[in-house]
Amino acid sequence: RDVELNVDVLTMGYWPSQGAPMCQLPSEVTSVMKRFETFYLTKHTGRKLAWQTSLGTAEVKAVFGDKKHELIVSTYQMCILVLFNSKTTRTLEEIKQATGIPDGELKRHLISLCTPKHRILKKASKGKNIAKDDSFTFNDGFSSKLKRVKVPLVSMKETVKDGDKAGVPKAVEEDRRHLLEAAIVRIMKSRKVMKHNDLIAEVSHQLSVRFTPEPASIKKRIESLIEREYLERDENDRKMYSYLA
Repeated sequence: RDVELNVDVLTMGYWPSQGAPMCQLPSEVTSVMKRFETFYLTKHTGRKLAWQTSLGTAEVKAVFGDKKHELIVSTYQMCILVLFNSKTTRTLEEIKQATGIPDGELKRHLISLCTPKHRILKKASKGKNIAKDDSFTFNDGFSSKLKRVKVPLVSMKETVKDGDKAGVPKAVEEDRRHLLEAAIVRIMKSRKVMKHNDLIAEVSHQLSVRFTPEPASIKKRIESLIEREYLERDENDRKMYSYLA
């Protein structure tokens, strides 16, 4: 099976380090990644590559009965879907062990593949939540009017039971922290100068497809980036930030 790989290489000086663990990618993908690494490190001696699989996207060609679609999904969702090439039904534990995706993100990406509009997988249990002993079956009856189908991610709050809202897994909190910092730096690198409220709004907008960040959390990450000299405050206007190249 042909695999095409597009890579965005970001230097640590322009992008805060990411702490999300790398998931276990399909062998077809890792072989292409290794070829890219060999090529890149030959061209740039002394450098290291750290793959951020939590930030990637993928286009997957899928066959549903006599229909074919191209699914536009996250890298995590691609890793999940490829497992169903060899087995039509998988348990939650099987998927967890095969992909290495953090628990909170795994449930979120699985639920996104089971929504009424994008039911690529069928969940054994009823309701929005995922049970520990849940299983998932590939839905070969899925259909869409579109050839290319983008599968959006549900918000994190839709994957958490009411009694567990305060208990966001530590790995998920860490992942969100790095996503917030990366978004702030990306925006400020582009805009150079920005007011506090405008930056809060833009960060919230850009991350809305992944989760809904609290303004207080964004402010905390801004403060951290100022301390680490990615940003600085205007001396005459404390609500104005400048990007430090």
